[in-house]
Amino acid sequence: MGYFPCAPLAPTLAVSLKVLTLVKHLFVHTPPNISAWCETFGSYLGGMGYNVDAKEGIQQRFSNAYHWYCILDLTIDEYVQKSTQALSSQHLAAPSCNSSSTSNASNHSREWPSEYLHHCCPLCFGSYKWKDAVDAIVCIDACFTQKRHSGQQDDPINPTLSVFLRQEDVDAMEHEVEALRRVHSVRSTRNSRSMIETEDLCEQGMRVPVSVLDSCNESFTAADEKHQKASTKFFSDTGLMALLCRHDCVIHLANMTSAGEKQHYALALIKALFSHLPEDFQVGILYDIGCQLEQSCRKWGFLRSLLPRISFGISVFHAFGHQWPCQLIYHPRKCQGFGLSDGEGCERFWSVIKGLIPSLHISGVYPLYTKVISALTFFQVSPMSFCD
Repeated sequence: MGYFPCAPLAPTLAVSLKVLTLVKHLFVHTPPNISAWCETFGSYLGGMGYNVDAKEGIQQRFSNAYHWYCILDLTIDEYVQKSTQALSSQHLAAPSCNSSSTSNASNHSREWPSEYLHHCCPLCFGSYKWKDAVDAIVCIDACFTQKRHSGQQDDPINPTLSVFLRQEDVDAMEHEVEALRRVHSVRSTRNSRSMIETEDLCEQGMRVPVSVLDSCNESFTAADEKHQKASTKFFSDTGLMALLCRHDCVIHLANMTSAGEKQHYALALIKALFSHLPEDFQVGILYDIGCQLEQSCRKWGFLRSLLPRISFGISVFHAFGHQWPCQLIYHPRKCQGFGLSDGEGCERFWSVIKGLIPSLHISGVYPLYTKVISALTFFQVSPMSFCD
């Protein structure tokens, strides 16, 4: 099969492609540990009579070869995906998707879900008939164990497409959220708030009284954006937020850099999803604090143009932590069109990639992307892999 060099010019080490393939499969079943692998391999070579520089070792060179081998492997998958998308576009006249980012996807004249979504989950987005109460169901959740220590050196940008949102798109949503919140003056908000609390009414567009939403807000730390779940002093990237379909297929991931679970990450994921959908496509969204997210959207004007196409719900295992009136409205068993969807696909996804936690702590940002995507590519060959 040949060998892969550790550098493009004058390499001092070349690794067999068979060995790199073996290591890649090993690292999706066990926590990735290049140091332990290289020490073991170096000892093995020394025992076979090969002269290995004990001071320099092979770790850095092997790590370079392995990283760019993974990039090459992802590039091949990307090429195959683009080729199949082009063929599908010719036969079905469906618009193709060249990127998972919102900047390159538009739904102004889209007639079908994009090829990107079709590739992610044909069951959810491969049909050409919809217009039901809910056409697709997705879930959102954050995980603060998949974080990265600050001070790690960043490798060159990976020249591959990614399920990760571009950081500029996430930042743009953060600025939009801050701008919309500034529009409402503190005095007017305080006055309207006191009036609603006195009469215990429902805010405009909401089906649950304010007092109930306040109780739900106090019950979950995820609803408190100021609650610190990871230190930004020690971690550059504090966690991941994921958006998965009801079949546990990953649609988008967002890299979090804040100490708390801020709403703009979920809003950026939702906006990215809708940029790949037709204008008449209805989506059900299950989130641990779905009631709080809908309240914020209606109160501050987030995703104003998309709200008529969204049905909010609460992930089934978190629903019982909400107030009873909230459960009557947002429990997925009470929501029309949600069926048996539980909204816990993200939890299963975090369980699948938990082995990456130690290595991600000491990775650069682009190796972090590569490791997550490699594990995702392996396990999502069959969507049922998350359930095994």
